[in-house]
Amino acid sequence: MKVLFVYYVPHPSHRGFAESIGADFWHYNHYFKGSRLPKIAKSGINGLLLPKYDVYLSEGGAPITPVAIKKHFSRESIHINIIADETFMMMKETPEEMKDKYKGYVNLAHKFASKYIDGGIAVSKLAKESAEAFLDIPIRIVHPYIEEKMYERLSKINPNIKGLNIVSVGYGKPAKGMDILVKAFEIVKEEVRDAELYIIGKGNPKEWNKIEGVHVEGYVDDLIPYFKNASLFVQASRADTFPVTTLEALRAGLPAIVTEKTGTKEVTIKLGMDFVRKVDAEDIAKGILRYFDLSESKRKKLSQKAKELSVMFNKQEMCKRFRQEFWKLLEEIE
Repeated sequence: MKVLFVYYVPHPSHRGFAESIGADFWHYNHYFKGSRLPKIAKSGINGLLLPKYDVYLSEGGAPITPVAIKKHFSRESIHINIIADETFMMMKETPEEMKDKYKGYVNLAHKFASKYIDGGIAVSKLAKESAEAFLDIPIRIVHPYIEEKMYERLSKINPNIKGLNIVSVGYGKPAKGMDILVKAFEIVKEEVRDAELYIIGKGNPKEWNKIEGVHVEGYVDDLIPYFKNASLFVQASRADTFPVTTLEALRAGLPAIVTEKTGTKEVTIKLGMDFVRKVDAEDIAKGILRYFDLSESKRKKLSQKAKELSVMFNKQEMCKRFRQEFWKLLEEIE
């Protein structure tokens, strides 16, 4: 059975998943890259010109429209979607800060295209639940993984667990909630004067550097020094299905606070209820302050627990699970 992976980026884990089942690769916007044609026109043409395959494995929301168009004219093919971005979360409820990207017509297009999905492999329980509000199809769960070299390097880290340094990793877009984290940090700073916040990732506003204790580092080649220097990781996302950066922090021995709209909450909740917060600056600040109030011995236990929780998120294990779930899913659909 021939499988075509219709990708958006692709994410390193999704690339590994597709390779593990011997799929061929095809960019969802294979034709007219860089063209100023309207998105709907590009999706239509790319869909019509998609090569014929038995199974289409699509990555996230962007490729589902061209695959839907192809499937409309090739009903015998099977479409499996890796439910890995915030597409279905936005279809259900779009935060005000994200409406520029997810305009009404975008959600409508995704809603139409999703009717042509036959099965799904979600990256988290959160991703699965968000999709189930719109799809009556079989959906399995397989989590992303930490890349191999990074996994090994992170395993050897002993973070500065007794310190007051917070680190967060994510690009400067509303979905990642860095603005919420900065507001939360300002609250924390009022009570813990020595606290510092390090923000890693492209596109975050440099003017945040003017806030006492905030360090906007931008893109960095190596996260290891920042994880070593930190005592806590925070993911303040508005919509994030399963960010690998949370897993990387845990592998480094950093306890991680995430929001209830972040898929890795199913992992961090095992550290304790305080490690899953509302998408709210005050509530996130409360979680950070509670952590800073812990004794060094309790922090060390949490650090060890973080490392234990992250063991399973390796390439070999997750690609094995993906292969198993993918072929089982195909059998169920057929």
